[in-house]
Amino acid sequence: MAMDTATILDLLTTRIEALTPRAQSSADDRFRVTLGDPLASAGKRQTFITADGAIRKPRGGSTCSDWETTLEISVLYPDTMPARGQRGAYSHALQDAEDMLSDLHTWASTTDKILAIEPSPATVASDGEGRIESVRSIFIQFERAL
Repeated sequence: MAMDTATILDLLTTRIEALTPRAQSSADDRFRVTLGDPLASAGKRQTFITADGAIRKPRGGSTCSDWETTLEISVLYPDTMPARGQRGAYSHALQDAEDMLSDLHTWASTTDKILAIEPSPATVASDGEGRIESVRSIFIQFERAL
């Protein structure tokens, strides 16, 4: 398979959309990925992936076909008051971020041409507009087919 940043985005979109969120408000409350900058609207969780255009970055032991990019995965959750004894959006965002990262490590270790991933910790906070936002950057090094 030819590998480039657009292909990586397509593969990650498929993986993330196949995951089941830990706390679904209904059967249709899924991860639905939009590529590009968030255009926040009302509703259930929203997932966005953005990427930097990849660069070729040969280092010691690397080849001219080794490239790298940084992705950012953002998930927005309505910040509603949980029922007594239930977890709220903040806790769900933390759980979902860990589940996504666990799956991302599996994906990276089983996908040909993915050489390395280096995720940053997920930042989970209120966006000040009635939503909780989870954001994580992920550095990916891959072998690009020229």
